[in-house]
Amino acid sequence: MTSSNLSHGIISILLLAVAASAQESGRWRYGAISWKRKFPTNSSSRMVTFTVESAWRLSHGSIVVFGTQNKPSTAGEIMKITGVDGQDPILSFGDGNMTAKFDVEVLRVDPIQDMVVGVTNIDWEYGPGGPWLANLTLCCRVAGNQNANKGVLLTTKVDLSSADMIGSPYVRMMPLVSVRLSEPTVQQFLIPAASARGFAEHDSLSWSMMPASYYNALYNVAPNTTIVQVDAMTGMVSFDVSCFKTTCTDDVEVVFVVQDTQSNSFCTVDVIVHVQRNTQVGPTILLNGPPNTPMQGEAFSNQTLMPAIVGFEEFPLKLTFSATDPDFTKILYFEFNTLPLGATADAKIGSNPAYRTITWTPLKGRAGDYYICGVALNMDPSSVCTCNPPVSPCIPTCPNHIRTLPTCFHINIKPNAPPSFVLPAMSNASYVIDMNFNLEINIRAVNENVLDPVIITAPVVLPIGASLAPILGDSQNTYLFKWTPASYYGGWSQAICFRAVNSISDVSSEACVQVAVNRCSWSVNQGQTLAEIATIFGSNFVQMWALNPDLVSPDSLLIPGTSISVGHLYTVRSTDNIRYLNVQFATTRATIELLNFDLKAAISALSQPLGDKDPLAFWSGRQVCILPHSCVDTLGKAA
Repeated sequence: MTSSNLSHGIISILLLAVAASAQESGRWRYGAISWKRKFPTNSSSRMVTFTVESAWRLSHGSIVVFGTQNKPSTAGEIMKITGVDGQDPILSFGDGNMTAKFDVEVLRVDPIQDMVVGVTNIDWEYGPGGPWLANLTLCCRVAGNQNANKGVLLTTKVDLSSADMIGSPYVRMMPLVSVRLSEPTVQQFLIPAASARGFAEHDSLSWSMMPASYYNALYNVAPNTTIVQVDAMTGMVSFDVSCFKTTCTDDVEVVFVVQDTQSNSFCTVDVIVHVQRNTQVGPTILLNGPPNTPMQGEAFSNQTLMPAIVGFEEFPLKLTFSATDPDFTKILYFEFNTLPLGATADAKIGSNPAYRTITWTPLKGRAGDYYICGVALNMDPSSVCTCNPPVSPCIPTCPNHIRTLPTCFHINIKPNAPPSFVLPAMSNASYVIDMNFNLEINIRAVNENVLDPVIITAPVVLPIGASLAPILGDSQNTYLFKWTPASYYGGWSQAICFRAVNSISDVSSEACVQVAVNRCSWSVNQGQTLAEIATIFGSNFVQMWALNPDLVSPDSLLIPGTSISVGHLYTVRSTDNIRYLNVQFATTRATIELLNFDLKAAISALSQPLGDKDPLAFWSGRQVCILPHSCVDTLGKAA
């Protein structure tokens, strides 16, 4: 986004509200504006929701709970922001329409900074066309910064030209960033912007500062770029405090732009950087690697070192901030940015070292890109600012304390995806085996969510004699499928499928292997003899020897795992029938069916019973196993 493009879009509306008089006394501290589709799954809908997170001077006379003169104190209370001299906040939608209604729902009250933080959501339905620049203008900024009592402009670009443009980036950061003179000359903090299109699109974001033309049009002072700069690729702000050790006095007000380079939508955030004049070292803050992650137990002093935390919908996530102060007489506390929906911080207890844990169970459908940020301070944040002597109205003096730079967890919340099979190595793997072969297949499916163990089952009944069970002691949760096909499984060929299901989220996937059992072929067990195999098929060792001419003697030692022929392969003709095969090969229907599993199944599936003299035309061109002079019962055992 170039300076000329931005200026062209916004300067025409600036003078409507920014010339409000300073008589109102500054109340604005911080704000971030963004938008998203109200119905993101409905590509034809052009209804969007604008979200403005804002922070206000709590002591200002206009900041009261609607319908009362009481100061806000509890989350959920409503403030109606109006102008003392008729300069109401105006949200211009960019299509020629605007609204002056600006209700703020209280998110939290920060007495120690004379601040109340809230959120405003406004729906608007656009017609055809676009894109549009939506702008929020109001008055006026608090005192003590370089643009005290000057106008405010927040802007965001709305583009509905394609279905994948579901919203602008959005920022949820600490409303006031505090840097220290006692720290290194150049200090860094993050503009924690998230992509509306999900964590995977986070790399498409780009950060910049508003151009000088923006400040010139507002009669404001642009921040000195030798003092504050932002990295376009990471959103990391570098702030040089050198000037504040000599001539600089006022806090720095700066507006950042976060653009999605793929959708070209952008949002803005207006924040004040406060320079703490304290010379003490003060507290330090750390991010602690959460449980059930590769960085469990590790502590990180900078969010650029902490890998993004992966969480899952409907599963609890615990994030711990820790802080220490070399002066152990100081008691430390924490404050946080606006937490995601459903996230809560444990009880506020001051200590040194100090710990505070955020617990969050994201709801289903909340997958996306998030930040949770915190600061540590060496005073109870419920401490109040006062006027001495008490007068009304006044700008109170707040308790002197030291706070850290904000430090953030970057969080990737994922949906609960079905498990992925990693064993067998190839989907739809095929196995061609002999009867009596000991088939063993390792089955393993993985789920990225370690809190949701995978269970593997067979969705249909397994072949007779087959089993599926976890391998005891296997740390990777591998299952073992075992099957040794009996003598009546020759010619069997089917898919054997396995179902992997997440035990808690109950989402599943299936993988299958193709298994075919050779007809007329038997896999030798340890110690088996030709006579023993012959008995299984109601034959004799002489006939078996004749079927295996490579054996020198019927008493030859059989090597385990080798294949022994237990019959002849015969290709069926369209005129053949069961009676012909019985007479021709001196066998029986029962023996033929027991040696040919697939033929028996095909006969059973016919619409009419197959008589012995009915032609086997449906099997024409296919093979069957024939063992003459064999006599087995219906269980495949020698009779």
